[in-house]
Amino acid sequence: MTPAIAAYVGLLLARVGTFVAVMPPFAARTPRTVRAAFAIALTAFYLAAAPPTWDGDFAKTAGDVDPLRYALALVREALIGASMGFVFALFLLPARIAGEFVTQQIGLNASQAQSPSGAEGGGPFTIIFETTAGLLFLGVDGHHLAITALHASFAKFPLGGPGLPEFGPHLAALSTAYEAGMLLAGPLALCLFLLSVCLAIMTRVAPQLNVYSIGFTIQTIVALLGVLFLLPEIVRGLAFAGAANVDAANFLVR
Repeated sequence: MTPAIAAYVGLLLARVGTFVAVMPPFAARTPRTVRAAFAIALTAFYLAAAPPTWDGDFAKTAGDVDPLRYALALVREALIGASMGFVFALFLLPARIAGEFVTQQIGLNASQAQSPSGAEGGGPFTIIFETTAGLLFLGVDGHHLAITALHASFAKFPLGGPGLPEFGPHLAALSTAYEAGMLLAGPLALCLFLLSVCLAIMTRVAPQLNVYSIGFTIQTIVALLGVLFLLPEIVRGLAFAGAANVDAANFLVR
């Protein structure tokens, strides 16, 4: 392998590897060997089927490139890959925010389980919301969009070239994700608040009623029924938040 080819493969692997490392479900608790194998396989596919273009000026000196310049080029490719993976990771963020908020309102924080997003453990309602968001992401071919965006990035940002993507859309998508998460949890939080008021009134009317013995069960049942009843609106809210992430991804590569 010539130095130029080695430099080319290193730049390609840096962008693809960071994209895989940041994007769920490969982030967080996914074994490093799995992430590394997927990144290497995707890199090998590009090398064999559709080799991306790289910057002409960088290609002329790739055989005898300065180590510092090559290190900066690797950092640039890693930033591009991480920024794109971050945009698609925001698809699951509203679901996690809403699920954690509802879980905390009910008091199920102690019952943690493995999260579908591969992040740290989440409560029961976090798993419900994230599973719904993940199925929606796959249902609208979000994984195809991710690969398409990665492929399009090589045309806008050639390997080893100058320039970085603008990070303004990332901040806008992050803000939209937090807002969407709180809006998703709002109706359920209101139901749980009204239920708490009713239980407090019942305690005042009938002091012998043990709220602690029935309140937890009633809150859980009401929350489950609320999720079932509001499921269409939850899906619409997740789709709205996902549309903002799609706009951010399109802005990166158009």
